[in-house]
Amino acid sequence: MLRNNCFLTLLRLTDYPWRQHLFLCLFLGGVLFPEMAWAVPESHASALSPLQASAEASSDLATLSVSELSISELSVSELEITSIPYTLPSSDLSDLEAEKAAINSNPAFNYNPENTDILYLAAPENLNPGLYIPPPVESLPAPSPPEPVDLESVTPDPEAVESTESPVVPTWEVDGLTVNLSDDFSNFDQGNRIIEPTVTGTLPNGDSLAITTGFNRYAQPDVDTVFNVPLKAAWTGEMGDFTTTLGGGVDLFNQLPLAINFNANTSIPIGKKATLSFFVDYEPYKFNATTINNQIKAWRYGPNLYWQITPDMYLFSLVRWGRYNDGNQEQQSFSRVEKKLGDFYVAGNLFTWRYREDAESSSGYFSPPDFLVANAEVGWKGEVFEWLDCGAAASWGRQRLNSSWSSAYSYNAKCTFEIAESLEMDLGYDFSNVIGQTGGSAFNNRAITGQVRAKF
Repeated sequence: MLRNNCFLTLLRLTDYPWRQHLFLCLFLGGVLFPEMAWAVPESHASALSPLQASAEASSDLATLSVSELSISELSVSELEITSIPYTLPSSDLSDLEAEKAAINSNPAFNYNPENTDILYLAAPENLNPGLYIPPPVESLPAPSPPEPVDLESVTPDPEAVESTESPVVPTWEVDGLTVNLSDDFSNFDQGNRIIEPTVTGTLPNGDSLAITTGFNRYAQPDVDTVFNVPLKAAWTGEMGDFTTTLGGGVDLFNQLPLAINFNANTSIPIGKKATLSFFVDYEPYKFNATTINNQIKAWRYGPNLYWQITPDMYLFSLVRWGRYNDGNQEQQSFSRVEKKLGDFYVAGNLFTWRYREDAESSSGYFSPPDFLVANAEVGWKGEVFEWLDCGAAASWGRQRLNSSWSSAYSYNAKCTFEIAESLEMDLGYDFSNVIGQTGGSAFNNRAITGQVRAKF
């Protein structure tokens, strides 16, 4: 009778699915032979089970990701500081040493050189706990070979699959807003008022995308006032040593047809202290209301050169050629040398501008056949309060128009207010008698400028 009962019990076991059969065998083996199942050598006493190992690996991987994110944010911040025009880093370290020092000084970077396990967290089995395969332990007795397992037939847990997917990256992550404001007015009753906000953001691949719009007003005596709404988009990306910007859009006017605008520029470093850039622009020439009403458009192109001669001295120079749809052509050049002396600076400027023909009476824009301005400039910029930085500058020199010389002077002041940690505002005033329009009296131009910057 006992033999028959054992036979029936074994028969029922063979009817179980192979997974239940295997689990039952392991359970019986643990009960009947505890010394084989649990007496693991001391060297492996602290080894984790596959599930525990994968959970710890996932936790360590999250910690590593946070550290890497902190390092990435620090590197971007350092890059933004060193890419400000006309400014060099104060440190004498090399780029590599400076980056190492910045990383080591970051409290969020908690990498321990003695913990070598962190180097293996990128292994595929740690990214997906279901794929974890523990290493063989030679001290354990070799079990009988199990039936082959078809991994493709195993249906993964949907929740586990979702947990291993990378986070959703937004198509365009907005990180800043800049609003440019200016009110330019001359003694010829010519006024241009500009309000142009620009939203900047980052694409998934790290490139930058900026969108600009606004509401502009151009007024002149005895001329229909022009209202303008620009719509522009500009992409900026790096390809090797080249930094390239491509942009374009349309200009909307209250009484004129839609106009297209386009711009492109690329820059490349020359050695360690100089940068050479090339620009191409095509857009309506928004010099004043008359020029816009006459639908004057222009191509402009040419190079820029920036050279940091010493840490406190630089040279900037540009050349522009222009082609207008009314048949006129222009050439401009501008050069500036600046030397810093603590919070003060001294600079020299040279500007030349000439057109093939004078089209002011027919097209409405200042187009001198021979114009030159040379002046010297003195300025100061410093911190007044913790939340207020101000600067002021004045220049004096000579200007020549059609072989006739006269004095040229200007002065300006600007202050930056820190409203909040991520919000600041500029407010400035400029006055100049540099000629910008021919007439029977001296040309006096005043401008109130401002800018609001917010970071998200």
